[in-house]
Formats: sequence, structure tokens, C-alpha cells
Amino acid sequence: MPAFSDQDRRPQRHGASSMITLLVIALTATAIAAGGYQWWSARNQQATETDAILYTIDRGDFVHQLTERGEILSSEVTEIRSAVKSKNSPGVAILRVIPEGSAVKEGDFLVELDSSALKAERTTQQIMVNTTEAIVIEARNLHETALIAQEEYIEGTYVQERQTIEGEIFVAEENLNRAKEYFVYSKKLASKGYVNELQLEADKFAVEKSAKELEATQTKLMVLDNFTKAKSVKQFESDVLITKAKWEAEKNSLELEIQKLREIEQQIASCTIVAPRDGTIVYAHDHNRRGDSDFIVEEGAMVRERQEILRMPDPSSMQVEITINESLVQYVEPGMEAVIVPVGLDGQELTGTVSKVNQYAEPSGWRKANVKEYKAFVDLDHPPAELRAGMTASVTIQCSSVPNALQVPVQSVYSHGDQFYCFVFDSNGWQAKAIECGPTNDKFFVVESGLNEQEQVALNPRRFLNLVSLPELPPEQHQRAVPQRSGSTRKVANQATAKKSRSGG
Repeated sequence: MPAFSDQDRRPQRHGASSMITLLVIALTATAIAAGGYQWWSARNQQATETDAILYTIDRGDFVHQLTERGEILSSEVTEIRSAVKSKNSPGVAILRVIPEGSAVKEGDFLVELDSSALKAERTTQQIMVNTTEAIVIEARNLHETALIAQEEYIEGTYVQERQTIEGEIFVAEENLNRAKEYFVYSKKLASKGYVNELQLEADKFAVEKSAKELEATQTKLMVLDNFTKAKSVKQFESDVLITKAKWEAEKNSLELEIQKLREIEQQIASCTIVAPRDGTIVYAHDHNRRGDSDFIVEEGAMVRERQEILRMPDPSSMQVEITINESLVQYVEPGMEAVIVPVGLDGQELTGTVSKVNQYAEPSGWRKANVKEYKAFVDLDHPPAELRAGMTASVTIQCSSVPNALQVPVQSVYSHGDQFYCFVFDSNGWQAKAIECGPTNDKFFVVESGLNEQEQVALNPRRFLNLVSLPELPPEQHQRAVPQRSGSTRKVANQATAKKSRSGG
């Protein structure tokens, strides 16, 4: 057996040590890999069990705000309307109009309407007035003539006729007396034989004739007094009444014609419209529901009777008109505070108050047949001088507020029957906790009971329905979406807002 020196044995021991080192390293790596896999598996299992977007519950001031865009208007607007009647025509044309935005003083020119047709009508009406005046004068003269004729008959003609008849009676009486005396004398002569019977009969006939003539004249006087006079007086009275009635009728006709002439002159004067007060002019363009222009204020445009042409808003009393969807109008009430940011004033914020919320929805066209919207008006507290009617503004209404309220996001609230739940994750896993919800602003719910601070709730609760226990529902009940705020909840929110206002918060 050959002998080896120490020098020859050193390389052999060095190789054995290297092999041991490599073996130790391999074992260590294997152990580390096994432990890492085990740790990764456990971590992955925990992540699978807690695969949730968690939100940590905290307290804060709850504010429900509603933001809408609207148009700035004046709450006190002087409307300039056409006072010219159309008279079976589409209207009158605008000849001249003051530029929009002009500042005017009381009495300044605003609009001139076409008055040519009215001036021609005035000429015709003036002729009618003159003709009617002539007819009135003629009717008056006829009435006065009738009065004179009545007086002439009673005090002249009748008296004259009566005197004539009385004279005839006097003559007839005298003739009768003579005939009687002559007949008496003839009888005396006949008794002495101086007058024959034939002559005596003639004298007797003369007496009878004179008596008849006297009786006839007396009857004539009676007829004049009792019949002719009464008939004539009635006829003259009738003529007086008829002519007076015609005269009054013609006077009324003249008054009507004069009134028509005055109205035409007033209409001509109304064709020139002046400013009733100091202010700024705004055109009253009219748009239909589709947004198309039905009426544009410009020269040549036709204006109907009582149609609005211009507006003069009062700059010291401004308001914003907004439109609120039917799903949100329940949160807005008169008296709520608002912040108004007009477009074009470099983001300047103004304060205001809701003054009115319409009770009825606005008319909608076929494009929005199923969308109901309500008008609301917000009065500005201190409108600046540069604010103008017609500007667009963003209005943020403070509907309600609850100070230091416990809040959860709306997506974390799960509706199950008539109860609401939040899915809480803690050391014991997932739990479904029943909660009582307060007001909401479409982002957060105020939690009145059921949760505590620093608890973590799932923002995607439907993901973990199989990990929580919920009570069984009757078959007739169905799962519903996150609710709108009820009337009682709204009352709580308003009370919280009032409490905060009293405390100066």
C-alpha cells in the first residue's frame, strides 16, 4: 500500500467539505421555498376570504346639497307690451326698436310700431264723425220745429179757429133773432091781410134756417174744443217725442263715432312706446318647447295685441329660475339657503334663499314624455351691480345637514325586505348588522343606530351574501334597492338643520 504524504491528502479533504456545503445550501433553499409556499397559500386564502372593498366608519358633518343650473331673472320685471289692437290682422310691424341692453330714463323712446293703417282709418272715421254731426243737427232742428208747431197750434191756430167759429155763432144768433122778429112782424101783417100765407111760410122757414145755422156753428165749436184740439195736441206731442228720440239716438251715434275716433287716435299714440321708468332693456324673445324661436324682437317683426316686446328687470331684486327633477324635488323647500355662482363673474359666490317651488310639473314635449321637472326660484340676497338678467348660474341648495353624524356610503347599505344591513368584517369574519338609516345625499347615509365608529363595512356587499346570515323573507316580499328618504327621515334632517342654525354652526 503506497504511502501518502500530508500534502497529498489536503486536496481530498477540501473537496469533501465543498460537497457538504452545497448539500446544506440545497436543503436550506428547499426549506425556505416550502415555507414561502405555505405562507403564500395562507395569505392567498385570507385574501380570498376578505376579497372586499372596505370602508372604515367615521363621524363627520353630513351635508345634503342639490346643485342645478338655471337662469338669472328679475323677480320684479316691468313688461312692455303692445297696446295696439290687431283687428283681424296678424298684428302690426315693428318699425324701430331700441338696442337690447340700453339704459333708459323714464319717457325715453323704446319702440315704434307701424301706424299707417290706423291713420287711414282715422281719416275715414273723421268723415263718419262729421256726417253724424250733420245728422244730429238736422234731428235737433226737427225736434225744435216740432216744439214750435205744438206751441203754435195751442197758442195760435187753435185760438184763431175758435175765435172764427165764435164769430160765426155770433152772426148765426143775430140772424136767428132777426128772422124771429121778422116772422113775428109778418104774422101781424098777415092777420091784417097785408102778407099772404106764402110769404108767412117763407119767413117761418128763415127762422128755422137761422136756428139750424146757429146749431151747426155751436157743434163746430164743440168739435174744435173736444176733438180737433185734443187730436192735434196728441199729434204734435207725438212729433215732439219722436223727433226728440231721433235726436237723442243721433247724439248717441255721434258719441260712439267720436269715441271710435278717440280710440284710433289713442292706438296711433300707442304705436310709439316710451319707457315707464328708469332701467335696462331686455328683448322678450319667445321660444317654443322645442327651443325654436316663435318671436324675435327685430325691425319688421309682427306684434300681436298684448304681446310682450321688451322687459325692464329690476336689478335690485334678482332671482334664479332652476328646474329640479321629480326624484329630487322632495328635498327642496322654501326657506332653504343656497349658494349661487353666476357664469362670467370669475367664480364669485352669492347667497340666496329658495322662495318658491312649483306644485305642478312643467309641460314636457315628446322627447321627455316620461321625465317630470318642477320649477323652483331662488332669491338673491345682495345681487351685485354687474349681475344681469339672462345670465346662467350654478345653484347649490343646502337641503339638510347633521353635525358630527355617523356615515356610511350608500353602496354599502344592503336592502333586505323592510330592513337595511351593512356587512361588517372583523376578527370573527363577516357579519350582517341591521341599521337604521337617516338622511342621505346620494353619497352617504347617516346611520342612526346599528354601527360603531372604526368598524369596517363592505362597499360591495352583494359579493358576500353567502358568508352572512340574513332572516328569511316571506314569498310576497322582494328585495329592493337603496331607499329614498322617507318623510320622517326628512323631518329629522330638517330638525338637525334648524338645530345647527340656532347653534351658529
